[in-house]
Amino acid sequence: MPPHSGVHRVVLPPAGLLAGVLAYLRRISDLEPAEARLLLGDLRAEHEGTPMRLVWQRDHPGGGCHYDMLIPVGDGTVSVAFAPDRALPWPLRGSRNSGEQVVVRVNGMEVAMEQAMAVLDELWSDASQASRLVDAALVAQELADDPVDLSAAELQDALDAFRRARGLLTVEATRAWMAEHGLDHAGLEHIVAQEAGIARLRRRVVGDRAGGLFSAGPGSYERLCVLSLRYPRLEAAQAAAARLRDGGADPLASAAAETLDHGADARLRRLFRAELGPRAANAAPGDVLGPYGPDPVVTHVVEVRPAVLDDATRRGIEQRLFEEWLADRRREAHVEWVWGDARRTDAVNQAMRAPATGGDAAAAR
Repeated sequence: MPPHSGVHRVVLPPAGLLAGVLAYLRRISDLEPAEARLLLGDLRAEHEGTPMRLVWQRDHPGGGCHYDMLIPVGDGTVSVAFAPDRALPWPLRGSRNSGEQVVVRVNGMEVAMEQAMAVLDELWSDASQASRLVDAALVAQELADDPVDLSAAELQDALDAFRRARGLLTVEATRAWMAEHGLDHAGLEHIVAQEAGIARLRRRVVGDRAGGLFSAGPGSYERLCVLSLRYPRLEAAQAAAARLRDGGADPLASAAAETLDHGADARLRRLFRAELGPRAANAAPGDVLGPYGPDPVVTHVVEVRPAVLDDATRRGIEQRLFEEWLADRRREAHVEWVWGDARRTDAVNQAMRAPATGGDAAAAR
């Protein structure tokens, strides 16, 4: 065909790959996602080097899943799906009914998605909330592209650690917690496997850089206990900073007074010195920093402890490196909101992509 004809040649995956994917999709049609992902390893090994991503949609809460395999080819993506006789074929899944837009019914009164999002208006005024949503999608995408498969022993170890962290030390306590969160055992295993996968991804991203970063600047990892006071207006934050600098009161008494008398949101936090930025380079107990940030924050330093490369510090450094990696991914990501007006979505996307520095970053968290 002449090159100027304007018709693009269609690039398809090899026939053997399509046959293997279709056989795999038929095999997993009755399985839960966790089981389906375990079986995906055999297909990946058979077609090593071929990128493919398994995605799914649950028909309804407690119902089965419909699976699609996405295979990048040329300048596009091929989607392969199989629908058993009892299931709805994929072309019909884009059709909508009125119930799909209903979030909750209260005494028969329906609350639609648009109304629910209006209630969650805080999302548009706090970019950190939007960032968490986007980060979750980026992590899920990374794990789908390069999955972390846990052995039965690793999953059991992760389950035990999950229960210990939440004080679920008996079978009865675990069952009560699962009932409270609407989970069966498979749902609990799915959550634990997700957390373990994220931890493995964090180690994959960070590698062994934590020790080197600590050695290069141990002062950055001194631990500061600070009283963080957030105010609704800059004028209120400036007045609070002046009071704290002049008063010299006990920090906890200051927190109570600022909360009750001046409307502050007070939190006692532990941070690395570096998380407060250059302004905290020489901060000592009693110093007051700020106000800074879009929602003005005043920081009262309560205590400073020397830097020690223990397990907690190592985990903190690794988490900070992981958050920096996520921030880089957010700046590169194509984020498309399906609700909210253009003014708000553009503003929150811009805030998510802006480089966070020092005290502003700590205040945002």
